[in-house]
Amino acid sequence: MAIQETDVLIVGGGPTGVTLAMELAASGIPFRIVDKELQRSDKSRALGVQPRTLELLNRHGDVQSLISRGNLSGGTTFYINRKLAADVDTTGLAEDTAFPLVLIVSQVDTEVYLDECLAKYGFAVERGLEAQSIVQDPEGVTVKLSKPDGAEEIIRAKYVVGADGAHSCVRRAATNLKFEGSAYPQDFILCDASIRNASIPWDRFSLCMGKGSLAVFPLHDGTCRVVASRIGPKRTEDPKLEDFQGMLDMLHPGAGELYDPTWMTQFHLHHRGVSGYRDRRLLVAGDAAHIHSPAGAQGMNTGIQDAINLGWKLAKVVRGERPAAFLDSYDRERRPIGQHLLESSDKMFTWGCSANPFFVMFRNILFTWVLPWYVGSRARRAGIFKFISEFGISYKDGPAVAAAPGFSAAIAAGDRVPDKLVRSAGKERYFLELLTPETHHLVLFAGVGAHAASREALLDAQAQFDSHNPDKAKMHIILSELVGADGKSGYTDVGDCLHKELGLTKPSYLYIRPDSYVEHVGYLTDLKELRTWLKRNAVGF
Repeated sequence: MAIQETDVLIVGGGPTGVTLAMELAASGIPFRIVDKELQRSDKSRALGVQPRTLELLNRHGDVQSLISRGNLSGGTTFYINRKLAADVDTTGLAEDTAFPLVLIVSQVDTEVYLDECLAKYGFAVERGLEAQSIVQDPEGVTVKLSKPDGAEEIIRAKYVVGADGAHSCVRRAATNLKFEGSAYPQDFILCDASIRNASIPWDRFSLCMGKGSLAVFPLHDGTCRVVASRIGPKRTEDPKLEDFQGMLDMLHPGAGELYDPTWMTQFHLHHRGVSGYRDRRLLVAGDAAHIHSPAGAQGMNTGIQDAINLGWKLAKVVRGERPAAFLDSYDRERRPIGQHLLESSDKMFTWGCSANPFFVMFRNILFTWVLPWYVGSRARRAGIFKFISEFGISYKDGPAVAAAPGFSAAIAAGDRVPDKLVRSAGKERYFLELLTPETHHLVLFAGVGAHAASREALLDAQAQFDSHNPDKAKMHIILSELVGADGKSGYTDVGDCLHKELGLTKPSYLYIRPDSYVEHVGYLTDLKELRTWLKRNAVGF
């Protein structure tokens, strides 16, 4: 049997796997992506696409095409014992992005968008291929794949990534990875159905607590998702539409009448996390690395961001631009995110879905009085939204980022790059549109006011760096409104808003990774510190 070779084999063709495939395709890395299922599921599954995910997916294809298929959620409405407790408005909380709201959309549509983006690179998920054995050695990984007709194929890859869910065969093949956690005791039911005579706002999702708990998510086509925790002893029979209607009537005033269900199911939830994201040449991402409650709509988004963090790092290692040990930074950056997510979603889930009657009574009384006060503060709402939106994710404590000595600003190494409008040749666009996914970007900022550098000084600094540019980074110049750009030598920061958001009054540079996080930052006079940093990364990590 002939052995097929590739650099990276991705096992699992869901959102995590396809996102990783896009990252590798953008970087020109040979790969294959396989999935044992012959076709995609037609069930809605994960609904929430967070603003940070929208920003990052927009690097591969106009994400407005996905947004048009769903609802942008302007907040959450809380009901306690059928009474409105709080209406949490999230509009206007994120001012440094082109995508300030959570998108509620069927995973079917999300996967269509992802497949379309991958197709633009000339790739597609190979379906009906199941990994039967995975064996790694110091030089690579040998994988035996089987087809539905019994035919087999052997693949030899430098690295194998498991994006194959909670029962990951890649994770099981890794001898050094443990998947620890447990199941929640609650019994849940889910329904997608049309709804009529409803007085609920279509730009909000509702969380209802009382004797039991309920969530309602309006969808784009006049349907909605209803999720409820069953009350009383566990039952094995499939839920019926009247079960959901009864919970709606009991917990959500004015919710309306459900009809024409397209999906009804029951399920149990787990919370588990892997002990490491890398075992030599095997790596895991998404549900293969962490599964948890859907509280906060973080799961799919976290998997997508796992893939985006890993993709460019694999590309660097495969091309020999970073040592293999550089892949440890994937674990060191993403596993703390996954662990924090498990802890936070577990707390949210416990508060919202506890079956303990004494705790439920205490929670309902407490929330009735405390929740309106707590969310009445814009600062507190903004803090919550920063977590939910995933804008707050930072790798500033990780080993793969650094700042020049003495640098101090609002932006720090490891932070997400905020987004504002820039202008060139009379046309405005968002800054993040400049940050394509296939390479690093060196962005030189003029600074503002009396400290601002001239256009000529920035062009000189750019030329000096370009003489030794090991990452082949793209370079950009951002000028203040006062200096202005001539359409050929950079962009004008509209209203100097980007400078202000970053806290850059002095001439400075940002060295931005392909995943749009800051790798290195400093004042323009310290650009030599970036060269030293890049030399160090090229030989060791």
